[in-house]
Amino acid sequence: MSGIHDRLDWNLLRTFIAIVQEGSISRAADRLHLTQPAISLALKRLEERLDERLIIRNGTTFELSKAGELVYREAIVIYGSIARLTTTVRATPHDLSGIVRIALVTGINSDVFDHVLAEFHKNNPRVTFEILSGSSEYVKQNLLNYNASVGICLKYRKHAELSDTLLLSQKYNLYCGKDHHLYQQENINIRTLRDEFFVSFASEQLDGVLAPLAIYRAQERLEGRIVGTSDNLEEVKRMIKAGLGIGALPENVVQQDVLSGTLWQLPPYDGLARISLYLMWNRTPKFSEAEEVFFSALMAALQNK
Repeated sequence: MSGIHDRLDWNLLRTFIAIVQEGSISRAADRLHLTQPAISLALKRLEERLDERLIIRNGTTFELSKAGELVYREAIVIYGSIARLTTTVRATPHDLSGIVRIALVTGINSDVFDHVLAEFHKNNPRVTFEILSGSSEYVKQNLLNYNASVGICLKYRKHAELSDTLLLSQKYNLYCGKDHHLYQQENINIRTLRDEFFVSFASEQLDGVLAPLAIYRAQERLEGRIVGTSDNLEEVKRMIKAGLGIGALPENVVQQDVLSGTLWQLPPYDGLARISLYLMWNRTPKFSEAEEVFFSALMAALQNK
């Protein structure tokens, strides 16, 4: 019987179980939807493979030999293992693959988004992420053109073709770099800043997504020359750190820079404005299966936060 496990057909064992449980070749044939000769042949082949007589016939009845009893018990164990294997496989989550395309404004600091991203990757390691980064207008255009499934950006007004939900609200403060003459000066009056050079976002206009910052500057007559602009938060921060001028940045994004001493907060110390970031998607989405699952996970996390 050496190597029998490599040659033995499971169907022979299944037929043998049916014969024993039905107590008859004919009833086993009915149960398995086979002919009686096919059942008899399967029993013969099993006995030949095992080189053992499994059933002792007595006219119209039969009884199991010692070898037959042993084979039946082992066959039942094998049957149970196969049944459990089928259940386990069916319960296994679908093995997702494909690409999830996301468009983001630069400098997003969202614990909810990061957690969903990490958990999704852990559960679906075959899925690839493609993350596009740019201005809020860039994010919206990618959503409208179906170059991204979901986006995170600022919103000035509703767009007819895009849906959105609030992701987080950010407080913007004014900062300067360590080479700026206002660095480490405390209790500065806001009027002191009126003639300071400014670094700003390109959308920091009255008709832009960062309009609240422009409105605040206009109200407080902060009319110093704009010496640098960018759509990219990291580049705005770079210019402020380099001492080109003062500028507004989201507090939660630059906490480490303040702690490390590369940025210094300026008045107003309670912040210029709170500006919201939104999760956005096309009203007529064309999600892949992986994108649909990721989007659902992100929406569930936002509802439960």
